[in-house]
Amino acid sequence: MSQKEKNIFQLARIIAASLKGNANDEEQRTLREWLSVSTRNKKIYDEFKDGKRLEQKIVESQQINWKNDYQHFITKRQRTRKNRRMKTIIRYAAILTLPIVAAGIFLLQKNDRQTIVSISEVIKPGEHKAVLITGGGERITLSDSTLSPIQEQNGMIVNVTNNKVSYILPEDSLCTQGSPIFNTLQIPRGGEYFLTLADGTEVWLNAETEIRYPVQFTGDKRVVYLDGEAYFTVAPDKNKPFTVVSTHASVSVLGTQFNFRAYPDERDVQTTLVSGSVIMQSEKYKQQIKLVPGEQGVLEKNSAKLMKQEVNTYLYTAWKDGRFAFRDARLEDLFNILARWYDLSVFYQSPEAKDIRFTGDLNKTDDFKSILKIIEQNERVIFTVNQRTVFIQAK
Repeated sequence: MSQKEKNIFQLARIIAASLKGNANDEEQRTLREWLSVSTRNKKIYDEFKDGKRLEQKIVESQQINWKNDYQHFITKRQRTRKNRRMKTIIRYAAILTLPIVAAGIFLLQKNDRQTIVSISEVIKPGEHKAVLITGGGERITLSDSTLSPIQEQNGMIVNVTNNKVSYILPEDSLCTQGSPIFNTLQIPRGGEYFLTLADGTEVWLNAETEIRYPVQFTGDKRVVYLDGEAYFTVAPDKNKPFTVVSTHASVSVLGTQFNFRAYPDERDVQTTLVSGSVIMQSEKYKQQIKLVPGEQGVLEKNSAKLMKQEVNTYLYTAWKDGRFAFRDARLEDLFNILARWYDLSVFYQSPEAKDIRFTGDLNKTDDFKSILKIIEQNERVIFTVNQRTVFIQAK
């Protein structure tokens, strides 16, 4: 390593020490000199103090294979010198990123390896919030405090009150039976919401979920489109089957209660039946399975394999009642759920930590620090929390 590179790593250590508040007098003097050199240096240091920027750089650093990339660089450097100028530019561009990467790593990797470092802010649980997009393109932000004026669409009354959206057809309505008007309800990370459709079907919508549905159901079927997770209590109508459609699978029912989970970034699509009966279908191969209460249909996206299994439905539906329930769950699957609810980023410093198992019943209304205290009791994992990023390492 050249002296220039050594100096840059030393600077990274000094920046990290300053951010942790334990830089000595000599380190503070060196830092002040570096800051006075240019406004660019001051901007870099200010970005270190910005938690979100630091989180981003740490995640980027962990995605780089430093050993292989460095060896590749050295090999290229030893070849012909005709591209010397371009190689030099690339080399120093890489070196200049090292303080940002190294400072983030030094800041977060504490020598005492305590299980949980202090969380700089209280990470509160999710809340009732959503965005309603009307057929005309109007966007209405919804929360517990929302008291939106009643809207009318195609003769339907759209009632937005507190954490609920509902659709009502007045007795004297002149509602037409033409092309249906679709609304979209988007639930962000850290949110959930409740929807009552025009037929009386009730829908609990989980975080990071989007549902597209008609203001009024027309024709001989009821169809809604979902990405994410929702719990449905379907209003019975033997003449109009109710169908939930996602990218990879669909579920058709006449009247029942079930949970449907179809997040785009997850391996499987799941239908968990609480009561009644449903038919789950693969969109690709049109395979079908019929479920009875206590069964779960699972579609593996990669293989398009559709199967069913008996499950404890509480584990898959407790979220709508304010709980997170897990039984021998992989830590990665657990944190996928927590990340959506608490609006977090999660990074695994040890890949094997993803497969650590956890069993427990957690209160969704607790702040995140309280949740971590429960999970850490398995004593097999170390958590480091910076702002809204959680770093997980196996012991």
